[in-house]
Amino acid sequence: MRMQESEQRQQFEQGWQEHNAFSTEYTRKYEPEQQQEYIEVVAGGDYQDQKLHPQEEQNLLGKALWIITIVLSSLGFFLTIAGIVASALVLKYPRGPEVTLTGGVMGLVSSILVMLVCVAIFVMAIIALTTRTIRAHRRTRRVRL
Repeated sequence: MRMQESEQRQQFEQGWQEHNAFSTEYTRKYEPEQQQEYIEVVAGGDYQDQKLHPQEEQNLLGKALWIITIVLSSLGFFLTIAGIVASALVLKYPRGPEVTLTGGVMGLVSSILVMLVCVAIFVMAIIALTTRTIRAHRRTRRVRL
């Protein structure tokens, strides 16, 4: 039993020495300057910027999408206000059969529902944009410290 352990240990140490020899040979073969040149040639000149700040482009894209969501939900909100006013006018001054009154009620209800959806989307977008900005600010503050 003792003999097998010592043989296993010797084999392990021999394998480890071979690994170390290969590792040092590999690091001598590829110096950091040569590796950096290779990376710049293959990846382009802005590789270092992407390496240092990989999430800035994604962060800007995410912010832009949330800002577009806020603008579109605001536009939808104002259009639903116009729909509510138009429906209220139809209901206040009825001209014609009951179909007009039914259309006015349906327009009013649908405008109110769409307005609530627009408000909910607007609030969620504001919250998401705010939390994203706060997280990014905390990350940059931690990096500076």
